[in-house]
Formats: sequence, C-alpha cells, structure tokens
Amino acid sequence: MTDINLLEDVTPASNEIGVITDLAQKMYSLEDEIAKLEEQLKQKKQDLKVLAEETIPDTMHELNLKDFTLRNGAKIFIKEFIKASIPTQSAIDRAKDEDEKVKLQLLQQQGFDWLKANGAADLIKNTVEVQFGRDENEACNEFTEQLRKNETHYKRAMGVHPGTLSKYLQDRLENGKKVPMETFRVYTGRIANIRRTK
Repeated sequence: MTDINLLEDVTPASNEIGVITDLAQKMYSLEDEIAKLEEQLKQKKQDLKVLAEETIPDTMHELNLKDFTLRNGAKIFIKEFIKASIPTQSAIDRAKDEDEKVKLQLLQQQGFDWLKANGAADLIKNTVEVQFGRDENEACNEFTEQLRKNETHYKRAMGVHPGTLSKYLQDRLENGKKVPMETFRVYTGRIANIRRTK
C-alpha cells in the first residue's frame, strides 16, 4: 500500500486558490472604492449645482453685483438661462398610465403646432429607426428604396432637440415675443459662471 500525504497533494491547489482569492478580494475592494468615489462625485456635482444655480446668483443679486473678479484673476458672472422641452416619443411610450400618455401626446402636438405656426417648423426633426438582422447588410443598403415594398418594420419619431428649442425660445423672449411657457415646460433661472484666466 502506498502512503498518501493529503497535505502535500492539496498544497499547490490551495496556493493557487489563495492567489485567486486575493485577486478577487482586490477586485471586490476596488468595486466598493469606485462606488464610494462615484457617490462622492455625485454629491460634489450636486453641491456645485446649488452653489452655481442658487447660492451665488442669489447672493450676487442681493449685493447688486453683475460680476466680480477673484484674486486669482478668474471672473465670476451671472448668466440668465432657459430650459425647455417637448415630450419625446420615448417619454410618451414610457408613460405609466394612459392619462399621462395622453397628456404628453397633447403637449407634444401643441408644441409642434406652435412651432409650425410661428415659422420654426425646421426645428422639428423626423427620425426613422429601422431594425435589420445580422445578415441583412444588403437590405440595409437598399432600405431607402425598398422601405415600403419589403414591409420592413420601422419606428418613426418626431422631436426637437431641447438645446435648440431652449435657444430659440430664449431669443424670442429676449425680443419681447410671447412663448407658451407651459406647453414647452419652460424653466428659467440664473447660473454663476467662472471665466478662468489662462
């Protein structure tokens, strides 16, 4: 009968398991560290947003300041801004209940109608999304000619980029023209900006 040393037989495997365990623990620790750093970054961005959009503009308004310069030469100034949007098709599709969906569709249509009536129809962009299979490259290349003929399933959406809409509406407001604020869910505010020295 041959003597078997159980410890000798499992030692190399145990060492390898020890190495992979150490590596996996390092991975686990790094994931935790990254999650904490991302949470800290999220909080810092929120703190910056409050300073830039609330605290500094409000304080400068109280002190009747339009701008000022820091000791390092950086200039702080306040800029008025507006944010506006029209509900997107994907937002309408994601609406949880039918009433919300109808409300968003109505807002979208009212926004499109107003833009068309006020000479800004070119802000409305049409998007057609077509789904092709992995082996349908030839069909993809010819789809513009064959879209209706080959009954390809597609999704069509109309929309206006929020930045473009916001700029257009801001220009109108600055020129004393009326804008349907509720239709475009217009949000106005002031933000502190820093012009850094080079």
